[in-house]
Amino acid sequence: MAGSNGRAARAAGLAEKTILGFIAGAAAAVGAVSIVALALRVMAVTTGPVTVAGVPTSEPIDAGFGGATFDQVSITTDTLSDDGRLYLVLAAVLSCLLALGICAVVALLCVRIFLGRPFGPVLTWGTAAVAILVFFAGLGVPTLEGMAAQQLAIQLNLEQLPVFLVEVDLAPLAWSLALAVVAGAFEIGQRLQRETEGLV
Repeated sequence: MAGSNGRAARAAGLAEKTILGFIAGAAAAVGAVSIVALALRVMAVTTGPVTVAGVPTSEPIDAGFGGATFDQVSITTDTLSDDGRLYLVLAAVLSCLLALGICAVVALLCVRIFLGRPFGPVLTWGTAAVAILVFFAGLGVPTLEGMAAQQLAIQLNLEQLPVFLVEVDLAPLAWSLALAVVAGAFEIGQRLQRETEGLV
């Protein structure tokens, strides 16, 4: 019976380590894809026609059929100013940094669980840094894209587009606060881990 229990425990431990390795590998793969996507986005924005998607209109525009209207447009142009292109590049960089930060924390957590030491200062500060990134990306990306849309509206002199309009989602603020709480929990866990090790 003891031998059977031991084999079951080893099998369960192997399964856990396999899952942790898969998650860590997936996080690393997502991070690599994010970097490639950033490079492609930067090349597209700086070297050719630029598509600015989801630009809100000042008021609903008649679509010309069935009484339908639309309140957002996507505009492709090769005359966007350098400032407008810079705003789009900065928005892409900010989004990529957020993705890399999340992937790094997930991979680090998996590695530390694999080693049997889930808590540590690097993980605590990493989670806190991701919380800050979520906050700034949640506010910064739509703001930068709105500034690019502003440049486009001014250049093309489109009356249907507002001079400046940014739609900000408050969900990233809630996520950043939640991650800050998680970082605090990691800090408490780190203290308990040190105290436990001191008792052994």
